[in-house]
Amino acid sequence: MAPKHDPIPWREAIAALRHIWREAGGFFLSIELWMMVLLSWITVAGFWLAYTGDVRALPVFGAAIGYVVLRVVLHLRRILAWPFL
Repeated sequence: MAPKHDPIPWREAIAALRHIWREAGGFFLSIELWMMVLLSWITVAGFWLAYTGDVRALPVFGAAIGYVVLRVVLHLRRILAWPFL
């Protein structure tokens, strides 16, 4: 039989969520996260178009390569931080 745990009070749970959001909110609102999400969408779209034999897959993969170049340039200009390479 599993041990019984006391439920966490709502106030403590909400306080913990606020603390977590304050700590991680900067990353969730950062351009780096949204660039990575965009790259994942581009990659999936490129593979789907390539699978269907569509020529439009080439510029989509070009955009994915352009992302890598853009990211390096933004890092060199110190707009983005290096740990997210």
